[in-house]
Amino acid sequence: MHLTADVLRERTRPALPLPGSGGTQERFHALWELGCEDLALAKVVEPHHDALAITAELGHAADPDGVWAVWAAEPPFAQVRAVASGGRWRLQGRKAFCSGADLVTHALVTADDDGSQRLFAVALDQPGLSPDPDGPAWVGPGMAAARTVTLRLDDVEAEPVGGPGAYVDRPGFWHGAVGVAAVWAGGADRVASTLEHSARLDDHGLAHRGHARVALASVDALLREAASAFDAQPGRRDERRALVVRAAAARAADDVVAHVGRATGPGPLAFDAAHAQHVADLQVFVRQHHAERDLARLGSLGAR
Repeated sequence: MHLTADVLRERTRPALPLPGSGGTQERFHALWELGCEDLALAKVVEPHHDALAITAELGHAADPDGVWAVWAAEPPFAQVRAVASGGRWRLQGRKAFCSGADLVTHALVTADDDGSQRLFAVALDQPGLSPDPDGPAWVGPGMAAARTVTLRLDDVEAEPVGGPGAYVDRPGFWHGAVGVAAVWAGGADRVASTLEHSARLDDHGLAHRGHARVALASVDALLREAASAFDAQPGRRDERRALVVRAAAARAADDVVAHVGRATGPGPLAFDAAHAQHVADLQVFVRQHHAERDLARLGSLGAR
């Protein structure tokens, strides 16, 4: 799909049920379906719904007519500093991994506030925002359609959303983390469909199809369980559950790509453009999982 501002506006309506509101399973199902359809589209649509959940949880009135992004990556080469002056806030620096920067109208941006991370709402129709000519260019085919850039922020006006540390300390941080895992799982489901639609599988191919089905069914069960838990206790900061679901979804994505490739050989990657693009997108997207670092964190948490 060719992404435009009009397409993005259409695909971000209506708003999904907020996490913990009683409709979390509906939310996760919609995100799964979005990942199954188009991962580049999901990369810019899911953050809009996440932004609405974040602002609702932190008591910030988000522009209901806007299309929102969440830019929270903080690699060493791109840092943003927040400065308060005369009762107003300004942001200065570089922000990396800004997907859909030329498509969205507003963004939630993390910045350093005197040594603490803080979240700010930024309207993008103002001076001081521009692509960073010195930033790394996105050269890989995976997720290229999401139009991710590094932005330079030069004295950009912003509004604080919550206090220092509130973005990561809130329970909804982990609700949102599971929502991204639902997108990954949907992306894996789309890759697995190559096996589901194949009528020429030998016994080995059928075994690979079975592996893919088990992987996806396991993640689906974990997402349903998480949705029920979040609705039952929306104020609980359930980091452990979120890390389990994310790890399971990331592993399922890797496993499905491997099993489909082993069952079909190079043909789909060589001759099916949609399949090849989706595999490339998924392999980039799922690298947002922090792999062994997240597993080590999970292992450090106490028993239930």
